[in-house]
Amino acid sequence: MKNKLVVVTDLGSFKAYKLDPHDFGRSPRLELLHAVEIADAHEKLTDKVSDLAGRFGKGGGPNNATAVGERHNIEIEQRKRLVRRLADRLNTLLRGPGVDGCYFAASKEINHQILDGLEAPARAKIEKNVAADLTKLDKTMLLDRFVAA
Repeated sequence: MKNKLVVVTDLGSFKAYKLDPHDFGRSPRLELLHAVEIADAHEKLTDKVSDLAGRFGKGGGPNNATAVGERHNIEIEQRKRLVRRLADRLNTLLRGPGVDGCYFAASKEINHQILDGLEAPARAKIEKNVAADLTKLDKTMLLDRFVAA
């Protein structure tokens, strides 16, 4: 076991740990290297846009339909951007000097999307991949989930 990272993420947070191998019979330990809470993932749509969706009708007509210019896919686009940011952050970490491997866990909904967004050399460094949200798991129990997978 050389220089390995353990990375856990979901849409709202990203944590990277350095895995220190066994020393004199002790179990391996994790040292937190990088932790980010992504505020955009926790904001409501009404906080991000200036007019509330559907509030301003076209006027007239029996059912007062909503405006034609509404962006109906704004939540999907924001989700794609968050996933792209997470993949870029992971690419940057895995490009770092001395990183030989990585254990990666992301929530099931975004795991494959993040992996698809990685560069080929970064993807090759991922040794174990767990499709589960482990961001709230205590770091003492984190390694057990990778061993069990």
